[in-house]
Amino acid sequence: AALAILLVAASTSVAFAQTTQLDAAYSVYLTGIPVGRAEVTVELTESGFVASGSGKTSGLIRLLSKGAGSMSVRGTFKGNRITASVFSGLLNTSRREQKIELSVVNGFAKGYSIDPPQRDPDNKRVPITNETRTNVVDPMSAMLALVSKGDVLSPESCNRTLPIFDGRYRFNLVLSYLKTDQAATKTDGYQGPTLVCQVRYVPIAGHHPEGAAIKQMAENRNMFVWLAPVAGTRALAPIKASVSTPIGTFVVEAKRFRTSTR
Repeated sequence: AALAILLVAASTSVAFAQTTQLDAAYSVYLTGIPVGRAEVTVELTESGFVASGSGKTSGLIRLLSKGAGSMSVRGTFKGNRITASVFSGLLNTSRREQKIELSVVNGFAKGYSIDPPQRDPDNKRVPITNETRTNVVDPMSAMLALVSKGDVLSPESCNRTLPIFDGRYRFNLVLSYLKTDQAATKTDGYQGPTLVCQVRYVPIAGHHPEGAAIKQMAENRNMFVWLAPVAGTRALAPIKASVSTPIGTFVVEAKRFRTSTR
């Protein structure tokens, strides 16, 4: 859930005179205890982007449940939106490994595959249809909030709905402005203001409608993401996220948030 919120984005117009790279490293905590870490690299140009990321559990929680994953995407911009993206993901848990391939063209998930397929012995999942695959963004392209005009740190940069499809689940993340805050002083590479957005999870398809975890997520009003500007661009990226759960609060926080250009 925390990673889903971490991967936040929208497709709006942007112009880059050069290649800008964001290099970020995140630590994951459960009620203050380190339980995981992740790294993300994003390269942005005037016409497109390339992004990759990986993460895994760590600390005491790894003794109970081992987990790791990696994702990559390549996409193109045109005008004020992402016109195409090709996404690949690999999720590995103590129980199984799952590979996901997904291509989105003009907002439509034209092709996707999951190996092995989702388990659904009771055939109770809300079906993925052509309608639910329309006007979507893949989860990795959903990492950047690109702002076409005005102040990048305007509260309006928070107010957006992200229609995410990851090949397994179709859901919306509805963001709304809460406040403007300062980045943690311990973050390497960025010191300055951040937008704090409240996040609401809305399941659309691919899930069990009576699933307890889905219901808890949909009813959860204690989910937040902090967005920070990527220097030299009109883009914002997550620098922190927080999700309250029945077992405690998960916090994903950037220890490194560096940008460079070439």
